[in-house]
Amino acid sequence: MPERTALPDIIQRYLDAYNRRDVEALVACVSETVVFENVSNATPSLRIDGRDAFARLAAQAAETFTLRRLEVRTAVIAGDHVALEVDWSGTPAVDLGEFRAGERVVLRGASFFTISDDRLVRIVDLS
Repeated sequence: MPERTALPDIIQRYLDAYNRRDVEALVACVSETVVFENVSNATPSLRIDGRDAFARLAAQAAETFTLRRLEVRTAVIAGDHVALEVDWSGTPAVDLGEFRAGERVVLRGASFFTISDDRLVRIVDLS
């Protein structure tokens, strides 16, 4: 079995904080000028700019799910750019469109990160 590529420390800290729903630790991973985008079914569904907006989104998301977890399937690292294929699972605390509160949701997606000065400056999540 091939050895798994070690993720950059900032990416591992981000994933650990995300899985713990630790908003403060998650926000500590991003730059002041972070850009976060979510693309769902090839349609941009959300874009936020800046650490303050990211912090508000992270706090809201942490409250929206009683449990959430990102598991890395594969990683490609090219300098300050990291692409991850991920399995995401979560349990919403409230009804979210087709997803019902308390029901486990499982999705596959990808996350793309750009790192600068040991902070995340761009995050793009595809689902």
